[in-house]
Amino acid sequence: MSLGRKLALFLLLAAVAPLAGVGFALLARVQRTLGERTAAEQLARAETAAATVTEDLERTDRELDAFLRAWRPDRLTDPELQRLLFLLSQQVSGANAAAVVDAAGSVRAAVDEAARPAGDPSTQAFVAALRATAAAPDAGLVLAVYEDPARGPLVAAVRGVRAEAGAGWLVGARLDPERTRRRLDAAAAAGGGAWLLDARGGPLVASSGAGPLAAEERDEVAAALAPDRRGALQGRRLVAAWAPLGNGTGWGILVAVPARVAYADVIRTRREVLAASALVLAVVLAAAALLARRLAAGLARIDAAARALGSGDLAVRLPVRGGDEVAAVSATFNGMAEELGRARAKLEGWNEELRLEVEARTRDLEAAHARLLEAQKLAAVGRLGAGVAHEINNPLAGILGNAQLLLEEKAPGDPDREALSTIEDLARRCRDVVRRLLRFSQQGAQPDLRELDLNAVVSEALALAGGEVAAGGAPVDVVLADPAPRVRGDAGQLARVVLDLVWNARAACDGRSGARIRVETARAADGARILVQDGGKGIPAEDLPHLFEPFFTTKARWTDVGLGLPAAYAVVSAHGGRIDVSSRPGEGSTFTVSLPGAKGATV
Repeated sequence: MSLGRKLALFLLLAAVAPLAGVGFALLARVQRTLGERTAAEQLARAETAAATVTEDLERTDRELDAFLRAWRPDRLTDPELQRLLFLLSQQVSGANAAAVVDAAGSVRAAVDEAARPAGDPSTQAFVAALRATAAAPDAGLVLAVYEDPARGPLVAAVRGVRAEAGAGWLVGARLDPERTRRRLDAAAAAGGGAWLLDARGGPLVASSGAGPLAAEERDEVAAALAPDRRGALQGRRLVAAWAPLGNGTGWGILVAVPARVAYADVIRTRREVLAASALVLAVVLAAAALLARRLAAGLARIDAAARALGSGDLAVRLPVRGGDEVAAVSATFNGMAEELGRARAKLEGWNEELRLEVEARTRDLEAAHARLLEAQKLAAVGRLGAGVAHEINNPLAGILGNAQLLLEEKAPGDPDREALSTIEDLARRCRDVVRRLLRFSQQGAQPDLRELDLNAVVSEALALAGGEVAAGGAPVDVVLADPAPRVRGDAGQLARVVLDLVWNARAACDGRSGARIRVETARAADGARILVQDGGKGIPAEDLPHLFEPFFTTKARWTDVGLGLPAAYAVVSAHGGRIDVSSRPGEGSTFTVSLPGAKGATV
């Protein structure tokens, strides 16, 4: 079941159920109370009407008895009997016709207030009722019910009269139903009716406007009310009361109101409650639909935002409207998204820092590995150079000495003298190469580290070679830091490094007009720097990785056999420093020697 349906059902139960349940329960209670009151009122009316009708019948009996005691019909002639019956119909309460039947069953006289003739069907029906009555003398009044062809059920009050001959006569008075109807009209409630019923439940007289009882209504009355005692009925069709007459005839008064009339106010109120419940139900369902739609829309937004957040979109935000739970959840979601965004930014920052740190460490490892390789190469070349120098130094000295002796023996102009001079020059060059190899192989010795003034080391080195370098066409500009940087190192080895770098700069500037060399010292956070910058031809990018390899050279003239920079690299590494090179072809090169400070050096 969807949330909207659950909400609608809950609101329906919360709003309509109490209204309908409590309302209908109260209405049912009101209906029972109203039925009880109506039944009690009907019973009072029925008892009053029964007492009145009983009194009327008793009066009729007394008047008829008194009249008959004064007038003996068996002693009168027919004309006298006719006048007797006329007086009887006028003086007996409720009588509108009278008749006398002798012992043989013959009608001696009959009088009708409507002056109907003796052969009238209504009069004949009245006389037939007298004949059928077994009224005995001195037995009291007998009420005979008969069917009048024109007026329906009628009642005849009959008394037996003892004659002198011993045979009994019958004198009867037809009772006017209008008197009883007036009594019933007084007993009938508004919208209901009253009936005089005989012992079998047949209606004798009904109040004005009261129709005959339906079969279902008669059955309901017969099932609920006993003929011999008073009682009230709250039935499905009638609210009624029954009161028997007090003359032992089994007759009684039924006063009834249709249930729809008795409960009209309750029924109307129930309909109003039903209408109100329907209206409340419609309002509740409409409110539930609107609320469910709003809630469903809010939950849909939250679901979509959660999916977007789960897919990595940390910029998603929810609108916060109102102060309900959806707004609270939306605000919490936005806070969570912001926290996740900050956490992602922090993680990305950490990742970037880690990446940079890894790259820096990787570069340091690569540089350390490169320096280690270079150191291994230099150590190998040093060992090789020392061995080669020792092997060829003595033969080379012999060749050079013999060449010089032969030159002394040759006169100027001798054709062999030029060849011997060439041999001498080549031998000298070989001797210089051997000396450099020996010096390079000796660089592996541990330097004598002392606290030094780096400015003084650079100045002394340039004093030895600055003039010769400047004479080569490349002026040297010297910039010394103030105060002077102090390092721990071997002054001789560091001076040789400066000289090697300056000689390389001079060689790079050969043939370039206006090229200058700049030598600078500088203080650094972790030590000191020596910068040797030239305006020479520059170094191709593909040659930069090989600069510190032994016997590698970029010089056009192969003079120093490529051992100067490897020797400088070995010295700087032994001092715990490094050499960095930056160069652009055609624009010159910059060599930066980084050395640890005096406090950081180790001996």
